[in-house]
Amino acid sequence: MPEALICDAIRSEQNYVFACGLVGAQLKGGARRRAVNQLADRRQRIEVLAAMIDQTQVPSTPPGFEPPAPIDNARSARRALVDLNNSLVGAYAQVAATTEGDDRALAVATAQDCARTAVQWGGASQAFPTAE
Repeated sequence: MPEALICDAIRSEQNYVFACGLVGAQLKGGARRRAVNQLADRRQRIEVLAAMIDQTQVPSTPPGFEPPAPIDNARSARRALVDLNNSLVGAYAQVAATTEGDDRALAVATAQDCARTAVQWGGASQAFPTAE
């Protein structure tokens, strides 16, 4: 069970990496730099998650990402990042619920970071973040 949930978190992080590429074309200045800088952090998270499971179970990177709504301006770009971060909160909460020790601590800290990042992109603070 934890492996399937970790794979879900990996897929969600992979989607976030793709989304950062898509939103980069719509954002300017500091927001664009922040999105680009998040690419390295998210790729590192994927590596950390992959190390938690059998390497034969690690999902391959998909060829692309189709956002649930078009990303065609700065507002929709920010909304996409808010929604993706909020969905990652749920993914990491599920990982935390099925792991122990350092893996659980990592999942909890990452869920908290995703919640903060959603707020930084303009999302409302939520007790239990969800994609809208």
